[in-house]
Amino acid sequence: MMDNSRVRARAGVPGLLVALGLIAGVAGSLAAKDFKLGYVDYDRVIAKYEAAVEAQKVMDTVRTSFEAKAESLKADYEKSQQEYESQQLTLSEEGKRAKMAEVDQRKKSYDAYVADVYGKGGKIDLKYKELIAPIVDKIDSATSRLAVDEGFALVLDASKAGVVYAQSGLDLTQLVIDDLNREFAPVGPTTNENKVFAIMPVYNGNDQAQQDHIGATVRQYAYQLISAQPKTDMADNAKVDQKLSDLGIQNQEVSKDTALDVARALEADYVVFGNCTKQDRKVSFELSIADARLGTLLKSQTGEAARVEDVQQKVADVIRVLLAAVEKP
Repeated sequence: MMDNSRVRARAGVPGLLVALGLIAGVAGSLAAKDFKLGYVDYDRVIAKYEAAVEAQKVMDTVRTSFEAKAESLKADYEKSQQEYESQQLTLSEEGKRAKMAEVDQRKKSYDAYVADVYGKGGKIDLKYKELIAPIVDKIDSATSRLAVDEGFALVLDASKAGVVYAQSGLDLTQLVIDDLNREFAPVGPTTNENKVFAIMPVYNGNDQAQQDHIGATVRQYAYQLISAQPKTDMADNAKVDQKLSDLGIQNQEVSKDTALDVARALEADYVVFGNCTKQDRKVSFELSIADARLGTLLKSQTGEAARVEDVQQKVADVIRVLLAAVEKP
């Protein structure tokens, strides 16, 4: 589950004491009949908010990638250390110095990578802020807006405040969930039956895109946008990835034919696939949508963002074009 403590401080008894102080202050300034206290279970919101679920999956993928590289660098360092220890009795003084310099260099490479990735302000922190912090901000904004609409003077986070009892009508959690999952305006087709979409991994076309996990980010945004459409169901990304793995396809671009095969295997009606690159700050990508039932390519559309922060909006623009190309029954 997402760790919101990195974005906002809500901790046990101190948080509850602050909440009680706020209650006393607000209640003192309002007539009793005007005071309305509500609560939202943030843990439940995060578990049900589709954007949060997908963002966490991306974060898990990012962490796994960084961990694999860290383990590789650590293994290189430990191997060179073991080689030095096993050979030092037979090495000349010059050979010892050379081998020790190799050990030191590999140790420095490992330490520098760990600091760059896991240190304060490192790549993990930056990716977290890019993916997770905006989602928590959206939850806060939705909660504030609904609290005003529903006439609440104060709203607590039930996942931290420890609500033991509350009258009915004070829980805003489901309202917040429903509001958040309608955050993207409907732009796709409306039919009497739900249509199923499958999103293929977006291929990282160069080293910079791969290093910054641009493909995973584009895929996440595409999933969020399409899943928010009415009468739409999504093939689970994990199942998509497993089908690709079964076909021996990993870390390579998914062709139209492969995308169609996977979509049919998952009984999806439409499939989205594509690729991306990153040069300095600029992100370029192309997404395509195909009809899995007919086996036809419906539309391909390119997008370009001047910086990573603009990728979500550019993906939204492209998805609107793709969904508009979906044939109505």
